[in-house]
Order: sequence, then structure tokens, then C-alpha cells
Amino acid sequence: MTHDMNAPHPADLAQFSTIAWSALVPQIVADKRKAQVATLSTVGQGGAPAARSVVLRASDRSRASVDIFTDAATPKCAEITNDPRAALTLWREDLQLQLRLSGTIEIVEGLEAQAAWSALPDLALPNYGVTPPPGSDIPTATSYARQPDQARFAILRMTLFDMDVVSLAAPVHTRAYYERRDGWRGVWRAP
Repeated sequence: MTHDMNAPHPADLAQFSTIAWSALVPQIVADKRKAQVATLSTVGQGGAPAARSVVLRASDRSRASVDIFTDAATPKCAEITNDPRAALTLWREDLQLQLRLSGTIEIVEGLEAQAAWSALPDLALPNYGVTPPPGSDIPTATSYARQPDQARFAILRMTLFDMDVVSLAAPVHTRAYYERRDGWRGVWRAP
């Protein structure tokens, strides 16, 4: 679904939800600078928030989930294992749309992640198997090795509890809030 960024978003909650879900569909592009980048926030060490940029890899409206790929040895996996609650924020410039999602993350590894691993381009494989593990102190900027390791590949599958969607499209701004527990019916909110 395409949407003219200069056109207002619909005044119907169901249509607005459809636009939000279409914004979560990863763009398949050869140019990685156009990847669907979002900010993932988890509960870090000592309960403080920990945020980082991630690439959205898949979305599934029927199960209300989004997928992110990662190296299983990253600190975020330890954080998620300790407390699976997370938030994901995405800005789509082309749609003038901000999405704030919250839910819990399940770490998918092994056989269940094998199909996604097999579909990755060769250039991406070394991102999953950095030694020492991501986030480790190293003596120089290049004191690490990148070697593909399928055992280190993981999918972070976030099951959504709610979605806060803000449109900055002309001529007026709109905002809606959707929750899983009410069947994603949604309510309008002041932007």
C-alpha cells in the first residue's frame, strides 16, 4: 500500500491501522541505507532503559509481531532473557508516520531460525559471529574477527501489546492508540 505523504491519513481507525501495519512491512531494497531502521528499547542492566538501532526484518499482522535479526551474543539478548518487555519506535519519513510499539520479545534460535539464516546474503553472514562478542571491550578499534556462525544467529520476535501511531501528514496531525486486548479496535488521541 502506498500513501501520498502530502495527503491526510484517513479519519477511520481501521484504515489508519492498515496504514500503520503497512509501514511495518520491511522495504526490500538493495541499498542498505534505505533499510527499515527502528529503535529497540529493552530493560538494561540495573533496570535502566537500553536503546539501540535495529533493522526491521519481518512483520506479521495476523499474529501481531515484528522480527529483528541479531547476534545471540549481544547484550540485548541477555537483557531480553532477564526481562522480555520491550519497546520499538519507528519513523517513516515517506509516510510522515511515527509508530511506537510495546510488547514482549521471544528469542528464536536453532532450527526455527534456519530458514531466515539461509535467506541472508553472504555479505550479511559475518554479522552473526563476531569475536569477542558484541559489546566486549577490545584494545584497538579493529581487535575483533567477523566469522559467520549460524549458532549465533537469532531472531528477536516481538509480540505486540499495543501500538501508538502518530501521523504528521498535512493538513492536520492525527494520532491513534491500538491494543491487543480490545481486538486492535483503536481510539483516537490528541497528537
